[in-house]
Amino acid sequence: MRDAAILVLAGTLALFAGCDRVAALTAAGNLQAFESRCAKLPPGRVDVIRAPTAMSVDATRSGDELERLFETNSSRHRTVGVTTASFGYRTTIDIDGLEDARGARACARPRVRIEIALTPMTVYVAREFREDACRKPLILEHEHRHVDVFERYADEVASDLSLDLSAHLGEQVLHGPTMVSIQQAVQEDLAAWLEAFMDRARSELAGRNAAIDTVDEYGKLERVCGPAS
Repeated sequence: MRDAAILVLAGTLALFAGCDRVAALTAAGNLQAFESRCAKLPPGRVDVIRAPTAMSVDATRSGDELERLFETNSSRHRTVGVTTASFGYRTTIDIDGLEDARGARACARPRVRIEIALTPMTVYVAREFREDACRKPLILEHEHRHVDVFERYADEVASDLSLDLSAHLGEQVLHGPTMVSIQQAVQEDLAAWLEAFMDRARSELAGRNAAIDTVDEYGKLERVCGPAS
C-alpha cells in the first residue's frame, strides 16, 4: 500500500461571447443612457457542476511494475496497491454585453460554468495478491479510503468553489474599451484564479492522502495475514 497518485491537475477554458453592438449615442446624456442599458444586462452567475466519477480495479501489474510506474513518498515499503486519479476542471465562459463602438466603451456580465471532474480513478492491486483471500481485501479496503478522499474533496470543492468564485466575480457590471478587451480580461482573471485553486487542491489532496498511509497501515498486511511468501 502506497500513497495515492494524483496524475493530472489540469483544466480547459472555453469562451463564448454575445454582443449587442450599439451605435454611438449622440444626444445629451450619452454616458448616462449607456450606463443605464448596461445596468439592465442579464445578471451574471457561476454554476459549478460535479461530474460523475468512473472507477475501475486493475490487478494485472506486478508490485515492481507499480513501483516503477508511480512515484511514491516512501521507499521503505513494498508497493502492493496504488490509487490514481485525474482531478481537474472544464470551464465555459459566456459574455453578454453592450458595445458603443464610436464611444470606445463596452460593458458586460459573465456567466461561468465549471465542471469539476475526477475521471477516471483506478485502484491498482499488485497481481501477486489478486488471488490472495487475506491480503487482497485489505489492500482494496486501504485503497478505497484513498478513493473516498478524492470523492469527498470533489464534493467539497463543488460547493465551496461556487461560493468563492461568485464572490470573486461579484454582480458588478464589467467595463472596458471593447467587448474583446472585457472577454480577454475575464478569461485571464479566471485562468489565474483557477490555477491558484488547483495549486491549493494539489497540496490539500496530498496531505489528506498522506494521512491515510500511516506506519500502522503499512504493517497491517503482515499483522493480519502473516509474512508474504
